[in-house]
Amino acid sequence: MKKENENIHRLLDGDVPAAEKDAIIRQVQDDPVLRKEFDDLSNAVELLEREGRMHPPLAFTASVMRKLPRPADPFPARLRRFLFGGRVLRWNMAAALAVALLTVVTALLMMTQLTHITRNAASPDFPSGEPAAMVRLTFVAPDARNVAVAGDFNKWRTDSHVMTRENGTWTINLPLKPGMYTYMFIVDGEHWITDPSAESYRDDGFGYQNAVMRVSL
Repeated sequence: MKKENENIHRLLDGDVPAAEKDAIIRQVQDDPVLRKEFDDLSNAVELLEREGRMHPPLAFTASVMRKLPRPADPFPARLRRFLFGGRVLRWNMAAALAVALLTVVTALLMMTQLTHITRNAASPDFPSGEPAAMVRLTFVAPDARNVAVAGDFNKWRTDSHVMTRENGTWTINLPLKPGMYTYMFIVDGEHWITDPSAESYRDDGFGYQNAVMRVSL
């Protein structure tokens, strides 16, 4: 898994040679865990780029170097300095900018995490106790042995929402709360197919498109 995670970071950084890129994309596309990690990192990168980059002042590096820890003193000396040493609060513009930069980055990461948690909370597998609409999906595949649907409403699991065959047409009814959802069909457990009858589409970051559906009561 460590190697797969490194491949995801290389893919996002654009460090993957063309000869390896297709293989890594297929590996991430076929693994729901890696796919979810790639989506989360892609969203975080997009959010950071949208907010813009802050450039530290020229004195930032020198300020950070001055704050690096010195070699540890013997324990008796550290104890004596802690108990009896004087303390002076030092503050300058470089330190203030460093703190501000750290605060902005931390806030952006927290916003990304909260957005992800909210999205998952707003799209449970089977909503209960709240108003939900019954959505019927159909997919024509007479030669398929089995078909399932995966999307952000079931955390892209490929085995939780298996469709039923009716004369070559596969169907499923999904109880979903109002909102917008992305999804794809999985044919025979390995082929990811975009719904040709979807109302709209969205790029999935791998050169393919997810189907999009909007649910309302």
